[in-house]
Amino acid sequence: MLWIHPVFQALVTIGAFYVFYLGLQRFRSAHLGHRVPFDWKSHVFYGRLVIIGWLLGLVMGKIAVNQELGTMGIFADHNQGAMVMTPLMLIAYVSGTYMDRHKKKRKGLPLVHAGNNVLLLGVALYQMYTGWIVVTNFLLN
Repeated sequence: MLWIHPVFQALVTIGAFYVFYLGLQRFRSAHLGHRVPFDWKSHVFYGRLVIIGWLLGLVMGKIAVNQELGTMGIFADHNQGAMVMTPLMLIAYVSGTYMDRHKKKRKGLPLVHAGNNVLLLGVALYQMYTGWIVVTNFLLN
């Protein structure tokens, strides 16, 4: 049961890099003047899947650790990373959904959305680092 969480989260995080790539095309077009296509529908669809996947993985990780070890917060750094990611995921989902439902030219909200999501991806990489420490110390021993 403990292996499902790290494998699932790694796959979701790989998907997040694809969503980041799609969003980067929007940034290049809107702010750098590059003529590149932006696949809005794919960005929104896969972005939602990534956020929902990360949230699902967070819940799976909490349940797995609680079932196997009898406590939830045993891996302090990894747990704190999840707590930082949670509000960032909420901001990502709400701002993305708002822009998708109320389409118009804008500069500010997409930048807030992008900045939040770059930070979110950075924390996800930190989670991979702390998660790898958990895997090597507890699952592989």
